[in-house]
Amino acid sequence: MNQIEWLHGTVDITDVLSQCTAHNYESFSPLVPQNRNQLITPKGLVVSADDKIRGTLGETLLLCGIAPVLTTSLAESRECFAAGNPSIVVCEDLFPDGRYSELLRLNQQSDSKTPVIVVSRTGDWEDYFAALELGAHDFLAFPLLPGELQRIIRVSLAERRRQQRA
Repeated sequence: MNQIEWLHGTVDITDVLSQCTAHNYESFSPLVPQNRNQLITPKGLVVSADDKIRGTLGETLLLCGIAPVLTTSLAESRECFAAGNPSIVVCEDLFPDGRYSELLRLNQQSDSKTPVIVVSRTGDWEDYFAALELGAHDFLAFPLLPGELQRIIRVSLAERRRQQRA
């Protein structure tokens, strides 16, 4: 499956990723596998039951040179974590089968400490502080400002790389 249906038509992920990876190579160099001839594109997990929001979040990851893994529920997210920790997680605050807090607990149980960015339709301050206390990297309210999510994704990945090197 190399194509995703977006609001503006069909997008070929392979083409977009090759352009994004080339464009963002200085900031976010791809991981080099054991054979060193093939580059691995970082994967980001997107969790949202809403098609439009899921598409927007996935598109933002693509613009940052990250291959999105699109899921609609907490159960699907658990499967993705079991298959291997993503480089970053961007999720809505509510899922059909749970809340972001359960996803944050799942992330804390993993060894990778993947940055989790929560987006909310309510933007409630109490939820903001609760998310940060539970380990979220950031908590954003819709509507997102243009480029805001991209900037936060880049900063969170840079911080993660620094922590991994230390």
